Amino acid sequence: MALPEKVEFIGNYKGWKCYKGFESLDGKEKLDIARLLLSIRESFNEKIYQYLGQALDLEFIQGIVDSIVKDEKTISGALYKAKSPTTTKKLSEIVEIKEAKDIAKGILTEMILEKLGIERLTPEVLDKYLGQEPIEDKGSVTNINKEMVHFLGNYSGWKCVKRMEVEDLTEDLDIAMLLLSIRESFNNKIYDYMSDKFDMESLDELIEDIIPKKGRFKEEDIASTLSKLNSPNFISSLERVSKDPKATEILKRIAAEKTLAGLKLSLLNAKMVEKYIEKKALIV
Repeated sequence: MALPEKVEFIGNYKGWKCYKGFESLDGKEKLDIARLLLSIRESFNEKIYQYLGQALDLEFIQGIVDSIVKDEKTISGALYKAKSPTTTKKLSEIVEIKEAKDIAKGILTEMILEKLGIERLTPEVLDKYLGQEPIEDKGSVTNINKEMVHFLGNYSGWKCVKRMEVEDLTEDLDIAMLLLSIRESFNNKIYDYMSDKFDMESLDELIEDIIPKKGRFKEEDIASTLSKLNSPNFISSLERVSKDPKATEILKRIAAEKTLAGLKLSLLNAKMVEKYIEKKALIV
């Protein structure tokens, strides 16, 4: 059975109801799909933390974040300390197995970035730039018969289906893993579909120029890269990506997201959670 040409997200789990999608893709351009994917991502980012809280003490992790941010005066110092042996030892108070520590470090790193105000691309910023109204969440009015999390992306040759129906044995961790997997499936598509508006190839070249060519990064590497990212020279070079001065804020945020990924920080990913679920099943 052929997939319908559609992009939509359905979340119906433990009282959380979310539906975001377009009734029809007729007349929709790549930039419209980028807006939708970005809005979907924003709708479940906080849910990922919430559902990981089943296995991890988020308040304890937040306490470590607050301590690191208080002691470290630079972003690079805070990020480097997040993966230090001292921090790993502290995390041992709430988690024992390596797979759980990896997830805790992922949460820790993302919390630090948020706490320090690393600006990421959000629907509000993109909608404001484009003069568009926010994409409505119709979860409260859409008839969703089953408890499930579902994503369908079928647009212009891209096909992606991620779906989990909630059963008796379904846990919060399973839902967190699926949401992370969905996020990873379309993160790069958001950037790709913005290429009709911005020269994303040139932006990638600019980012490649500021990231050190090495396998592992020291604190000074992170510091140097982030310093270049915020330098007047880099900001002025964004003219290669778009001549519109109002686009600078958008491009800075995309550049930040891409640079952080390029620095190989311990950000959350679905594989981390999958490995933990597998290990937990063996222990039990």
